[in-house]
Amino acid sequence: YFQKKEDLVAAAFTRSIAVHAERLAKSKKIGPPEVRVRDMVRRYFEFRRRIREGTTPEGIVFGDLRSLTPAPAEEVWPKYVDLFRTMREIVADREEFEADSQRVNARAHMLVSQYMRSVFWLPNYSADDFERVEARFIDILINGLAAPGVPCRDYMVHLAEDPPPDKRSRDSFLLAATELINEQGYHGASVERIAARLNVTKGSFYHHIDAKDDLVVACFERSFALLRSAQGSAVAVERLGVDQAGAAVAALVRRQQTAAGPLLRNGALMSVDPVKRAEMLQEMGRIVARFADMISDGMVDGSVRPCDARVAGEMMMAQINSASMLGNWTQNVTADNV
Repeated sequence: YFQKKEDLVAAAFTRSIAVHAERLAKSKKIGPPEVRVRDMVRRYFEFRRRIREGTTPEGIVFGDLRSLTPAPAEEVWPKYVDLFRTMREIVADREEFEADSQRVNARAHMLVSQYMRSVFWLPNYSADDFERVEARFIDILINGLAAPGVPCRDYMVHLAEDPPPDKRSRDSFLLAATELINEQGYHGASVERIAARLNVTKGSFYHHIDAKDDLVVACFERSFALLRSAQGSAVAVERLGVDQAGAAVAALVRRQQTAAGPLLRNGALMSVDPVKRAEMLQEMGRIVARFADMISDGMVDGSVRPCDARVAGEMMMAQINSASMLGNWTQNVTADNV
C-alpha cells in the first residue's frame, strides 16, 4: 500500500488527526466554552475507553510529529495546525481570543498536552474507571486546585537561575540533545546535529555518551533530577501544600524559558527500549506521586479543595511537560510571563 515507510507514517498521522478532528468538530458546535470543554473531554475519554476495549484502533502519538521528513511534514503539519485551531475555538470565544490571544493559545496548548500525556497514565486505570477519572479530570481542569479564598501567589523568586553549562561538558550535550529531541523528535536529533549545535566534533559527543540509544535515557535522568530538585526546594521553602505545588510547577515551567533549557518531553519515551522505558516510567511515577502528596497535604492543611490527588499529580506533570514547546504556539513567551 505504501512505497516508503515515511508514507505509511504520514498516513497514520493523517488518520489520527482526522479521528480527533471529527470529535472536536462536534464539541465546537455546542454551548459556551465550559460546556464545549466538558463535551470534548467526555468524547476523548470515551475514545480512550473504546481503544482499551478493542472496538476502536489506537491513534499515533503526536509527540513524534516533529520527526517527519520534509515531504510528509508539508502534508501533515497543516492538518495538525488546523486541529489546534479547532481546539482554540473550543476553549474560548472569539472575543476572548481577540482580547488576549496569548492566553487562549497557551490554554489550548496546555489542554493538548494533557491529552498527549494521558496515554502514559490512563493505562494505570481499568476501563470501568474511566467515567470516574473523567469526572475528576474535568473537575480539576475547570475548578483548579486551591481551596476557596486561597490566593494565587507569585512563586518566581524560587527559581534558581542556573547559567548554561560549558559547551564541552556532558551537561551541555544533554541540554542540546534535549532541545533537539523536543524540536525534531528522536530520529531528527542526530549526533551530527547535536555536535553542530554546540560547534564541536562528533568525537566530543562519544566522549560523553557511548551510543545514541543511551542519550534519551541520560536526558530523562537529567530531567528527573531537575524535577526532584524543584520539588525538594518547594517543600523546604513553602509550608502549605498548594504553595509547594505552585512553587515547584512555576519554577519548572519558568526554567524552560531560560538559557538553562527545557526538560525532555514525555513523548520521547516512545524511543526508549521497552525495558528501559519501564524503568523511566517507574521513576516518573515516583515524581508524579510526590506532586500528588503535595495535593494530599494541601487537603489536610486546608489549602487545597477536595479533589483526586492522583489525577492532579498527573495533570501537573502534563502542565510542566507542555512548557518546553509553548513558544511554538504562543508568541513572545518569556520566563517572566510564562
